[in-house]
Amino acid sequence: MVKDSPFEIVGKPRELFRGKWLYVKEIQFKRQNSDRIQEWECAFRTTRVNHEKPDGVDVIATLRKNNKRYFILIKQYRFPMEGYCLEFPAGLVDPDESVIEAGLRELKEETGYTSNTVVSCSSGNQPLDPGLSNDCVNFITVEVDGDAEENRNPKQKLEEGEAINVELVECEKLLDHLNSVSGSVHIEAMLYSFATGFHLGCSFNPTV
Repeated sequence: MVKDSPFEIVGKPRELFRGKWLYVKEIQFKRQNSDRIQEWECAFRTTRVNHEKPDGVDVIATLRKNNKRYFILIKQYRFPMEGYCLEFPAGLVDPDESVIEAGLRELKEETGYTSNTVVSCSSGNQPLDPGLSNDCVNFITVEVDGDAEENRNPKQKLEEGEAINVELVECEKLLDHLNSVSGSVHIEAMLYSFATGFHLGCSFNPTV
């Protein structure tokens, strides 16, 4: 734990479950200068080998086509939600690839689109649900030329266990679109947070 942690770990964390992709531990802890022991259950990925590297990458991709700009989104069936979720293209980073390489690969596999312009890549690790898991991602922003030959007829390369549809949403209509479909599909929290921030940014700077 960090040096300034207000808590002390009691004993060794106990593994409650281990599967192919995840394992769960129970951590017993107490506050410094307290005798009351409490428990916390945490999920971890079995695939993590480098604690300095994020587990996955999310791709914020904008498509320019016919003088319009679109966000490239995916609608993917998610078993924990028992339904479809609207999300950014995303996936795990393989041990032998960089975050940017993984992001471009996932974009191609899940949407069929090819990007030759990487605008940015976040630094550090961004936790997805830090109260539940240590699962972390990075974000890359990319631009896609929709008029380029390789993007005129994009074809996905999905695995058998994936069910993904591609959705193009005009950038300035993103938040309105999410609100309009929220009754029929789950909206991933990261996507909705981004859409809210993008909407606020546009209202502060109408030229965005």
